[in-house]
Amino acid sequence: MPNFNLSRRTVFALLAIGVYLLLLVGLAAAERGASGAKIDSLPDALWYSIVTLTTVGYGDAYPVTPVGRAIGYTFVLGSLGVLGLLISRITEAFVNMRETRKMGLLGTNFTGHIVVIGWDQFAQAVVDELIGAEKKVAVVTEDRNHVDPINERYAEADVFVLVTDYSNYATLEKANIAQAATVFLNFEDDTQKLVYSLNLKKQYGETEHVVILNNTDLEDTFHSAGVTFTLSREGIAAKIVASYIFEPDVARYAVDLLSSAVAADDYDIQQFLVTEHNPYVNRGYAEVFRALKDEHNIILIGISKLEQDGSRRLLKNPAGALTITAGDYLIMIMSGENEAPIIELFGVEEGFISGR
Repeated sequence: MPNFNLSRRTVFALLAIGVYLLLLVGLAAAERGASGAKIDSLPDALWYSIVTLTTVGYGDAYPVTPVGRAIGYTFVLGSLGVLGLLISRITEAFVNMRETRKMGLLGTNFTGHIVVIGWDQFAQAVVDELIGAEKKVAVVTEDRNHVDPINERYAEADVFVLVTDYSNYATLEKANIAQAATVFLNFEDDTQKLVYSLNLKKQYGETEHVVILNNTDLEDTFHSAGVTFTLSREGIAAKIVASYIFEPDVARYAVDLLSSAVAADDYDIQQFLVTEHNPYVNRGYAEVFRALKDEHNIILIGISKLEQDGSRRLLKNPAGALTITAGDYLIMIMSGENEAPIIELFGVEEGFISGR
């Protein structure tokens, strides 16, 4: 037998419709044939009820009998409820739309951006640097309490926030991961990072992943899983601290170069892709080194060389004859005022470009 399990709201709606139809029939019966009656049929009663309940009230139809007026009072009083219901529904719709937008469920049109999955103080420090480098960021978090602090700290044009369960890959698409340059997995547990990276690779095979490892012994495992870049938070901190102990000026210099150049006289290390239209393509490394220094006061310190098998080889201040080819990345020390001219000269933005 069918299972008729109706909700309370459905039952109430059916009862309301039933009462409304009875009132229409009663109004038409009471007014039909009365002296001076303006309501003489069911369609007339329907018209009167509509203009009354919607508070339009044309005045072309109205009851003249005592019973008809009693029913009319019911419609007049009911119009207050209809108006209140209408206002509440409209308000609810606006609130839901605002909440949906606030939670990021309308999605973003960011492309070539960085997706940060998992939010904490460390992620905030990373995003601060990315914003300083003029990158767009999509933050994915499971905690809706993170939304307001993030929106207060960053401009909407720079940072998009999505609140969702990390395992909900359908909703995760709202962060436009397929068009992102890199995904940074910011979880506490290395196992969770590895499993999540594997699942992301199934969904978005071309996406580049970056993780911070607690256990550096797992580095090869993560690379085998397709993670592009792994770092040890403790390892980096240990090197900086050790450097501060016996060569503090070098440490300060290194930290300064690792930070994004915000002011015109700030310096940092940047990498730029060499395209087929780059003015330095197919020229020698030493020649380009001199040209960048003489023409732009930029120091070329290394190159990420694209190998035939698609892998990359990082060469730091290489010696000997070396030709720069399309697909390589030049790594340079430059000031903030140099960035715009180099972007125009190279025809690309700073940083790694996914798919290259």
